[in-house]
Amino acid sequence: MKERKAVYYGQVELIPGIISDGYVLDDDTAVMSERGTAELLGMDQKTLKAMRGNWPPKTLKPFTDNSFTMRGNFIEVIAESSPYYGRNIVVYTSATIETLIRTYASAFMNDALRKHQIHVGKRSVALLISLVRTVLDTAIKEACGLSTNIQQTAQKNYIDAVKLIKDFGFTCTAPNDIATKKDISQFLDIPESTLNGFLRKHKNEIQPIKLDSATIRSFGGKAARMNGYLLDDVTKIALGMDSVIGIKLKKQVFGQIGSFAKPNTSVEVQWREVLSKVFQGFDLYFNYQIGPYKVDFFVAQLMLVLECNGYCHRFYDEKEEKVREKLVTQKYSLVRFHHKINLETLFNGILQAKPGKMVKLYDLEKLGQEMPFDINYLNL
Repeated sequence: MKERKAVYYGQVELIPGIISDGYVLDDDTAVMSERGTAELLGMDQKTLKAMRGNWPPKTLKPFTDNSFTMRGNFIEVIAESSPYYGRNIVVYTSATIETLIRTYASAFMNDALRKHQIHVGKRSVALLISLVRTVLDTAIKEACGLSTNIQQTAQKNYIDAVKLIKDFGFTCTAPNDIATKKDISQFLDIPESTLNGFLRKHKNEIQPIKLDSATIRSFGGKAARMNGYLLDDVTKIALGMDSVIGIKLKKQVFGQIGSFAKPNTSVEVQWREVLSKVFQGFDLYFNYQIGPYKVDFFVAQLMLVLECNGYCHRFYDEKEEKVREKLVTQKYSLVRFHHKINLETLFNGILQAKPGKMVKLYDLEKLGQEMPFDINYLNL
């Protein structure tokens, strides 16, 4: 294959403060340097380089196209304005970068990333939304005869989750932007006991800060001991809990999320593990694309779609759901189940399913009242 040459060079700033080296090759292909791609995604360059020979990572495998091959292109830089003029470097095409962003975003939305990958997933979701909005803004303004600055538009559309919760009215009681449990529970409008349960479950990802007595007294606190939380951790809590304010935040960060494309809970990941065993030998897909929508589970040989819904389902747009259900059931069987049902109930629903029909295995009025889901009840 003929080695391409980079004839144009420029600095790309899609996220405020994150500047990446961009090039246009002699065949008009737009590319970004390996270092720039890593910085855009918020990952270490060594990690990105390692993925070239080890794609896909295990956690990303269910969310990427099997035909996609992760590789960089070696090019010669002849753009005199580049600091790498006269050198050969590794670059990634815009198509490859888009695939990486989409794959990490899908894995994050399905709660499938490892702890050290989650920040890349969050960055990818924010980038997807920012870039789509940027294209729309630019296309509309250009159609109206207005000139646009695409990079400025992208920076404006990039959503900073920490800034977003402040825009939603969140304030910290303790100095240096440190929040107390009372701050968080009042903001989310949930009992502090509910917050404590969430924090116990996520104690490995969310580490509290032990406030000293002087800090506690500085804001009028009387307790002898108290934990505080950084704003980054507050956003994890807000986006991880299906409170009313949490749903609103998710819509801002992840877009208008419906049941066919949503940030999923850990119980849905547990169902994924269970269904992988149940349908072993079948072609079972997760986060599968059907038309413009994505579904939680798709069993190809059975032409079966399974949707795992929970508490936040009560907040979805009913009209939009009807449109999605109609499209899916034109060709496939559709079973929608609440994540707390038992396996026998799910099997019974699957046996009733057929194309053109939607089987619903939960009662919206009772959501949130069931006993907590326990994967051990499934007896697998």
